[in-house]
Amino acid sequence: MPTVQVNLYAGLRSYIGGKASVAVEVSPDQTVRELLAGLGIPPEHTRILFVNGRPATTNTPVSEGDQVGVFPAIGGG
Repeated sequence: MPTVQVNLYAGLRSYIGGKASVAVEVSPDQTVRELLAGLGIPPEHTRILFVNGRPATTNTPVSEGDQVGVFPAIGGG
């Protein structure tokens, strides 16, 4: 089955046991939203998404060999 590499940053790493990245199997036409749901990451916990170094949304499709970067929503002031 095709896989993508998911890189998580800051507190999001807790969803994958504290690791920085994980390889995830994907199905055809799967979106970033579905990928995150499979990892148990609520969309509201994410802020910035990249697929292959380009800005993405939760509706962006992913496919074999893609690199997905996910940054959390961080409050500050």
